[in-house]
Amino acid sequence: SFAEVLEQVKDAEQVTFVGEVGAFVDQIQEQLPQANYQETLPNAANLALWAWDKEADSLHDFVPNYLKRVEAEENWLKNHTESGESYIKRL
Repeated sequence: SFAEVLEQVKDAEQVTFVGEVGAFVDQIQEQLPQANYQETLPNAANLALWAWDKEADSLHDFVPNYLKRVEAEENWLKNHTESGESYIKRL
C-alpha cells in the first residue's frame, strides 16, 4: 500500500514522487512534508507561467524539422529538381 511506501522512505534525506500523485498529496504532505512531488499530467496554467518570462522566438526563424515530406512535395521535387524553382508560391 502507499502507506507502506511512505513508511519505507520516511527517513530518506530527499524524496520525490512523480506520476499521478493527486490522490496521494494529502498523505504525502502529512507524513513527508519535505517531499517533492510532480504530476506528469500537463497543466496549462504551469505552461503559461513558465513561458511568461521567456522572450518570444521570432516566428520567421522557425523552421519545422519534418521526418518525411508530404507526398505532393516529393512528387513536385521529382519533376522540378533541375530548375531550382521553389515549390512555395507567395501570393
